[in-house]
Amino acid sequence: MSVRTLLYGEVYYHGRGGIEKGFVFLNGEKIGDVGSEPPPEYELAELVLKYEKPALVLHGFSALVPGVEFPYRGLGVEAQNVSPSALERFVQASVSASIANGITLPIFMDTDDCLVSSSLSKLGVQGIVISRQPCERPGVLNILLARETLVFKGVELGVFSQVVCKPEEAGEHCLILDTRGEHSRSVQAWLSKSPNPRIALDILLKPYKLLTLDNGLIERGSISDVLVYDLSDPVISAPLKAIDPLTTVMRGNPQLVFVKGEVAFEKGEHLMVVPPSIIQLLPGE
Repeated sequence: MSVRTLLYGEVYYHGRGGIEKGFVFLNGEKIGDVGSEPPPEYELAELVLKYEKPALVLHGFSALVPGVEFPYRGLGVEAQNVSPSALERFVQASVSASIANGITLPIFMDTDDCLVSSSLSKLGVQGIVISRQPCERPGVLNILLARETLVFKGVELGVFSQVVCKPEEAGEHCLILDTRGEHSRSVQAWLSKSPNPRIALDILLKPYKLLTLDNGLIERGSISDVLVYDLSDPVISAPLKAIDPLTTVMRGNPQLVFVKGEVAFEKGEHLMVVPPSIIQLLPGE
C-alpha cells in the first residue's frame, strides 16, 4: 500500500526549473509537494528520509523491455514457444530487473491471448502492453497496434517502425526506446550505445508524456514513480555545481526506487517484485 513519504535534507530534484535543492513529498501515488523547505507537518509522514549527504531525485523511466524474449535477449536467436506459466516467470524476471534499474513503467509486446497483460495484472504492478487486440487489464495500459500504427485511446501515436527505436537509433522522432535485444538491463549501458545519450534519456520519459500521465518531472501532481541516486557513492559523485540527470544516470543505478509511492527497490533488495529463478525453464543442450 502506498504511503506518505518525505525526502529532505541534502536533496536535489529535477523539476520544471532544472535541478533544484529542497524536499520532495510523496502523497501516496502522486507527488504531493516539492519546494525549498518542508512544512513541519510533512515530518509526520509514514516514511521520513533525511539525507545528510547529497542525493538526486529523478522521475522514473519507461522503456520497451523483453517479455518472452527475456532469457534470449542479445543472443540473436528467436525466443522459444513457452508455456503460460513460464512466460509469467519471464515477465516477473523482466519487471524485477526493470525496477532495479529505474524503469518504473515497463512496456511489453503482448501475445495474441494477452498473457503478458494478465501476468502484469497478477503481479499487481503497473505497466504498458502493445498488442494487436485489446489487452487492457487492471493496472495495465494498452497501446493497440493497428496496421503497424500505435494507437492509444483512439489517438494515433505513430508508425511502430518509425517511433520505436533501439538505443543506437535514438533521435528526436523516437517515442519509445526498444531495449528488448540488449544484454544489459542497465540504463547507462543503453545510453552509452546512443549517439546522443541526452536524447535517449529524454525518450525514457516520453511514454509518461505520450499517455498524458505526467510531464516526466519531479513536480506537484506527477506520479510517484521516483528514483533516488546517492551522490555520495564515489562511482556517481560529481561536483555539486555539475549535478545533471544524464551524468548521474550514466554513472550508476538508483539506490532507492518508488513505484506509485511504494518502495519497490532499496540498496539491492527487491521489495515489490522478487526476481524468480528461470534457469529450470530454459532448454538444455
